[in-house]
Amino acid sequence: MENGRRSRLLDMLAQHQDFMTSKQLAAVLNVSDRTIRSDIKIINESREEPLIESNMQKGYRLTPKASDYLSQSTPVPVRGESQIPQTSEARCVYIIQKLLFETRELNLVDLEKQIYVSGYTINRDIKRIRELLKNDSNLQLVRSGQCISLQGDELSKRKLYKRLLVAEIQKNFLNLNQLAKLYQDFDLLEVKDIFMSVIEEYGYPVRESLILMLIIHAGTSIERMMRFNYIESEGDEDDIKSSIEYQISTEFFDRIARRFHIQVKESEIIRFAVSILGRRTSSYVSDYIDYHGKWLNSKKLTEEVIYQIYEVFGIDFRQDMDLQLGLKIHLHGLIDREKKHVCLEDIFKDEIQKKYPLVFEMGIFAVEFLEKKMGARIADTEAAYIALHLGAASERLNVGRRYRAIAILPYNQTFSKACETKIADMFRDRMELAGTMHYFEEERIRELEPDLILTAFSVQHFLNIPTVPIHLFVDYDTEANILKALNELDKSAFHLEFVSNIGNLIRKEHYYKNLDCDSPEEIIRLLCRNLERDGAVDASFCDVVLKREEMSPTSFADTFAIPHALGAFAKRSTIAVAQLKKPVQWGEFDVKLVMLFAVNESDQRMIKIFFDWVSSVVNSVDRLAGLCVPLEYDQFMDRIME
Repeated sequence: MENGRRSRLLDMLAQHQDFMTSKQLAAVLNVSDRTIRSDIKIINESREEPLIESNMQKGYRLTPKASDYLSQSTPVPVRGESQIPQTSEARCVYIIQKLLFETRELNLVDLEKQIYVSGYTINRDIKRIRELLKNDSNLQLVRSGQCISLQGDELSKRKLYKRLLVAEIQKNFLNLNQLAKLYQDFDLLEVKDIFMSVIEEYGYPVRESLILMLIIHAGTSIERMMRFNYIESEGDEDDIKSSIEYQISTEFFDRIARRFHIQVKESEIIRFAVSILGRRTSSYVSDYIDYHGKWLNSKKLTEEVIYQIYEVFGIDFRQDMDLQLGLKIHLHGLIDREKKHVCLEDIFKDEIQKKYPLVFEMGIFAVEFLEKKMGARIADTEAAYIALHLGAASERLNVGRRYRAIAILPYNQTFSKACETKIADMFRDRMELAGTMHYFEEERIRELEPDLILTAFSVQHFLNIPTVPIHLFVDYDTEANILKALNELDKSAFHLEFVSNIGNLIRKEHYYKNLDCDSPEEIIRLLCRNLERDGAVDASFCDVVLKREEMSPTSFADTFAIPHALGAFAKRSTIAVAQLKKPVQWGEFDVKLVMLFAVNESDQRMIKIFFDWVSSVVNSVDRLAGLCVPLEYDQFMDRIME
């Protein structure tokens, strides 16, 4: 396989899925245009068919066949992943996507060769797809000889695809399909199917918000047991052994043991039963745990962690009982691992740090807080697992934040009511209908203060409120128009918040072009020294930033690092920016752009805004490349305000 730089080049093109110029690629990879052209030539000449196509005006992109090669040859940051579907669920998605986007009719004999399964297996997958479609009378999977096709109207097909996207892409923080790729030795989706079948047989209801955390718990336990690592019994377990949850856990692990050929100990069964209990678990998990002869109150520690996160980051999880329960259980496991000098495997860290930097920072902060309380060093990998709990809580916290809309519909009770109900149901997670009107009345609309006006007939007005044309029968165009308007509201709200809060923190006197330094510590000390001289921070600030850096490097991607303190330690909120003359090794990456963030206690809200912006930048190759070329201060400010 090509060297590390060429691998990253291929990864960038795969992520971008469109043309990128040599200048963009060179800026992110910290090399010259000539090196990029040379690397692409070497990559293409080493294959029978080229992986990268070029265009004189547009630049470079992957060829259509490149994904097959990359799925077999390109190492990914966390765990191995193949484009060939490995489970029944993945094969069903694969088949539906083929029928939706590549062919009207799929030959089953060819399909067997493509995904390396038997005709019997494909027949079972077809049965599962039909089960998936049974509630949609407008869609039907039709078999004719050795071919299948998806029959139905376009709207139903698009709705089906939308359902697949919700299940497959990382729209939510915890996505089981993505998490499944992080486990090499077994299929997490199969573990999920086994668990769901057990609780279905017992008729046991499990809160939807807890299912993913239970599957992660089970997956981690299985992975550890495969390596002969087991938790120890905590004693006094008679109550839990007499519960229905214990029976479910026993049956679940019996099936897991047979399927994956592992030995399961009683302590693992009991611990998983405790997790299933949900909120009632607090009566079975002691509030106290013995830590080297010192009794720690796990309930109090958990509450203190959540309160400190609120104090430092301004995000209030104090009423989230699921989070308190999850962190409490995790804390018992953490202390047990620390006593035995056992570390969790580092399977989440890179993914979480890049895509959810604020959640990762809260995990790092929680670990530092617990280290102070326990007086001991805690493994860095614990931060990523704590971040999983915090990420799920963050998703639950965001559910209630919805836009308000007014619908203007003709006076037809049957059609208008159906339209209103359909729109409210379709967008209930992001928007609420604050009212329905049969004609436009400016004064009444002002009183209701909507974010959006939905109208079934042409309306002209001078209110500064986005207005979306809709159809009474809520066709695809209606759905697309509303979705586009909601996305624009999100974008405008974030941009306004970022510009008004963060933009004025980057001052010209703290902007450095072509800074010549040799190490992260040298860069941090220089930036902090100048901030101290300006009165923005005190003398201790640099040591706090360096201590955070020791816990985990703050380089989030090639070219970009954001050193900062864990908490509000600045006298005045400021962002110092350094464009480096030459790339500097910073953790795993070669960094060329550094943004040191210092926040004052009164500006805690800016922490979330800044990290949301960081996430948007590191996940957009275009924007990152645009910031990493040599820029004057005014040019840089224009780029970040785009």
